[in-house]
Amino acid sequence: MQRSFPYQNIISQLALVGLFVIYISLSSIYLLFPPLLAILFFAYYDALGKHDLFGLLLVVFMLVIFEAEKGFWFGSTIVFFTVLSKYLLPKLEQLIQCRICMGAIFVALAYPGYWLFIWIANGVLLLPPPSVDWHMGLYMIIEFLIISVIV
Repeated sequence: MQRSFPYQNIISQLALVGLFVIYISLSSIYLLFPPLLAILFFAYYDALGKHDLFGLLLVVFMLVIFEAEKGFWFGSTIVFFTVLSKYLLPKLEQLIQCRICMGAIFVALAYPGYWLFIWIANGVLLLPPPSVDWHMGLYMIIEFLIISVIV
């Protein structure tokens, strides 16, 4: 007789958070590891769309860890992703039916869009602009490939 384990999904999601913490620490050491910003954006949008509160809280926790590790403002990714998820992406989903194209849009909004958001906010607050290097293009390519498999 087999026992049912009702919390298997929760435990697997918590294990993914643990792996993410280890991975994001390694991505700060090894610059060729992408920081998974676009994948976190996709997970955030997916959790919002499914009304999954636990999944949304886990993604928010991972975004806060991402911000702390990379030195971004507290809550900036959450504000940026919420604005995109509520106002821009529903309109884009009505216009674009191609799932691979939506994956490319997720990546394009996550990296250059977030950099532009931080650049504008830093300009308003008279702070130095964020730096951009060639790794961002590599991260975009790698994460597009990952998101195209997930989508």
